[in-house]
Amino acid sequence: MLIYTYDGSFEGFLCCIFEAYTRGEDPAEIAAAQGLQYRIDQELRGVPTIEERWQRVRAGIHHKLGRLTWQKLRACFCASTPDKEMLLYRYLKQGFARGRVATDDILHPDILPIEELYRSVGNEQQRMIMFARFAHIPEGVYCATINPKHSVLPLIMDHFAARFNVQPFIVYDEVHQLAGISERGEWYLSAAEGLCIPPASFDDQEYQQLWQTFYHAIAIPGRRNEKLRQQFMPKRLWKNIPEMHPAH
Repeated sequence: MLIYTYDGSFEGFLCCIFEAYTRGEDPAEIAAAQGLQYRIDQELRGVPTIEERWQRVRAGIHHKLGRLTWQKLRACFCASTPDKEMLLYRYLKQGFARGRVATDDILHPDILPIEELYRSVGNEQQRMIMFARFAHIPEGVYCATINPKHSVLPLIMDHFAARFNVQPFIVYDEVHQLAGISERGEWYLSAAEGLCIPPASFDDQEYQQLWQTFYHAIAIPGRRNEKLRQQFMPKRLWKNIPEMHPAH
């Protein structure tokens, strides 16, 4: 049983696609090398990340399947689904074999999982944009802590960097231990294992209390619908949303 291992990056995954088509192989699994557990009967092949190779795959996807398919691949690669690589690999096999018509065949067993995953990642992306709450910390930087189901931080940083292009800020994904750091409209990602965000400054704490007071003041007790609220604002997000905490 052949397993391709790679460095965990999207570019590395594209190099696995290049390897499979160049060698005419059909790997049983594609997995990030870090933390991989394997059996003695499995053959591992490490696939290096080489720019020329992933660029060729990227050009092929754009040419044969279009920009929307590329967008779906980038988004779905951010999913936390354990078998995302093989789902994407089978999706691309269908696309390269049949062209753009394959990606419209949404009931096909190799196409449907990616359509569902793309919807799930997109929903999580929008939630993080809507519910990220920034606080001013004493170091002069604004910070937001998020806890997304999927690792969507790379998908939302453009949004915040464009809107806060003169304000340095950090968005910290506490689930995937990743930080997005932005200054003057430029941003990058950094591993952030064990990052400790300082408490908000005193002035900012006052603003948060005002938001809490406002949120609870406009609530209409007779119109409360907890099920509907949790549908649009999942309860797992509440701990990082100040207005969901009792006003002092």
